Amino acid sequence: MGWFWGNSNDDPVKKLDPDLREYLEHEAPKKYVPTTSVPSQGPSKTDAPQAQSSQPKASNAEPSEPAVPSASLFPDGRYAHLWKTYKPPQEKEASEQKTAERVIEKYKQRGDTVHRAAMENCALEHEDLTYCFQTGTWQKRLQARVTLCSEENAKFSRCFTTQAKFLQALGYASSFEWDGEKEERIQMHADKLYHEMLDYEQRVDEAQKAGLEPPPLTSLFNPQAEPQQKPVSKPGTLEIPGGEKIPAGFKPSKPLAQLTPHERELEIRAHNAQLEQQKLYVQEASPFMKSQEDARNKRRDKAVSWFGETIGRWVT
Repeated sequence: MGWFWGNSNDDPVKKLDPDLREYLEHEAPKKYVPTTSVPSQGPSKTDAPQAQSSQPKASNAEPSEPAVPSASLFPDGRYAHLWKTYKPPQEKEASEQKTAERVIEKYKQRGDTVHRAAMENCALEHEDLTYCFQTGTWQKRLQARVTLCSEENAKFSRCFTTQAKFLQALGYASSFEWDGEKEERIQMHADKLYHEMLDYEQRVDEAQKAGLEPPPLTSLFNPQAEPQQKPVSKPGTLEIPGGEKIPAGFKPSKPLAQLTPHERELEIRAHNAQLEQQKLYVQEASPFMKSQEDARNKRRDKAVSWFGETIGRWVT
């Protein structure tokens, strides 16, 4: 079918200027000629350098870490070094909450951990108490039932409570990161100090029965301190080895006059260690406590602006 304005068989290119026609033919894209399948062969010597040079580019094309942090407001990478340490308020509050929960959990677990270690150190005393009703002749078992094994019970009770205080005074399970070897050394050292205390008490009893001077009193925690040769004779003054001072606000489990000199020293050491542990808990939970205090102050300021000073402070 022909066009309205001429014959469709006419070539319009023939009417072009020869120079223009030659330019168009030179610049025209070449026709695609499909290639036949060629059997795969090893890479040629000329292609090997190109393949090797392309491998590093491919490996570096996708960096392992994005250059711009996801929280950054500047896609071009400005202030990227500052945005790396940025944490959204939600994540910060969540981390502070986890820290406070960790402190509370550690505070609860430490008592159980110390008591479990004290029980391990008093395994022999506990065994004697357990088999008090089951061993021996019928007369001994009857006596045990009548006295309720008072001697074995008192021996085990003192061992358990005293060993627990030694563990606390030496800082057992005080760190937030558990170190098995360190805690085991502390546990063994607590058991050693306890038996040194018992050995000194036994030597004092033997000296008193023989009418001799008691052995010099040496500090368990500070053996290098000068030992006390004679008991203190001043009225109202208690004998405490190592020159330990009674801290302010100190409340022992028993009156100091009813305790032995080593038990007095132990009570003071355990009290000081407990104060240090509380400082560690406060230091660990201080970010959470500060954020809670700031939030409470903001609520108080808002309530004071609404209801006045008296009602605002009372509400918050």
